[in-house]
Amino acid sequence: MKRAFFVLATVLLLASCDDPENDVIYGYAEGRFRLLAAESEGRIVELMVAEGDEIAAGAAIARLDDSIEQASLREAEARAVAAAARFTDASLGGRDAEIKAARDLLAQAEAAAEAASDELGRVQPLFDRGVVSRSRLDAAEAEARATEARVAELKERLTLVELPARENALRALQADANAADAAVAAAREALAHRTISTPEPGLVERLLREPGETAGPSAPIVRFLPDGAMMAIGFVPEEQLGGFAPGDRLAVTCDSCPESLTAVVTSVSKDAAFTAPMIFSDKERARLVFRLEARFEGAAPPSGTPLQLRRP
Repeated sequence: MKRAFFVLATVLLLASCDDPENDVIYGYAEGRFRLLAAESEGRIVELMVAEGDEIAAGAAIARLDDSIEQASLREAEARAVAAAARFTDASLGGRDAEIKAARDLLAQAEAAAEAASDELGRVQPLFDRGVVSRSRLDAAEAEARATEARVAELKERLTLVELPARENALRALQADANAADAAVAAAREALAHRTISTPEPGLVERLLREPGETAGPSAPIVRFLPDGAMMAIGFVPEEQLGGFAPGDRLAVTCDSCPESLTAVVTSVSKDAAFTAPMIFSDKERARLVFRLEARFEGAAPPSGTPLQLRRP
């Protein structure tokens, strides 16, 4: 705020001394800095950049402690493996050992049914000749029917063992597997966010935290200046306001500026940037100035550098 008042005071002084028809306006360079911070709190374990580094988009600048996220990822991956195994097991049907046991029981039942049928075949002629009693024949017939029923039961059981799980059960297991995969993806994303990267190329202007300190959304790590984010800020006196418009190219001069440095006007405020606590007269209206912003074309001077801007 003090710098803005100083710049404005300088503008007013120079404006009062210059020819009103002069197209020179005064201002300063201003960086549109960004504060790069982590999405969640954590202890900084490593810084990958230094002040003054020019870095590319996506370059890592810091890494936070990720021991909890690593453990969460391992747990999620283990749950995903278990869920996938349950679904695969259910979709394939019974295990080999279960199917073999069911087949063995069926073979035993079929052998018993064959023996009961043979016994009935021997008893029936004897009963017809009056050699054996009716009760003996009834017992042989009952045994044959029982063994046949047992064979039918075990055939159905073998079929059920060989079949996969029911459709609704499979859908439930598939949903569990999908949920486990989503948990793995979320854990990996959380782990990736423990490394802070720059969203675009630019300059590491200042390191705000050191390894061992806690960073987070309200505790940024780096003050970062994206490429092309240094602006020329000028203050246009009221009588010159009509001479500047977006798209105009301005010549820029300062003590550290390269020769032929230019900037293109991006905006001119419609509201006064400074208003003196008085009623303006024609004599005093030079105190009224309007903020102009322009984007540098070429190497920009450091932020805060006093500038002179004029139409070439």
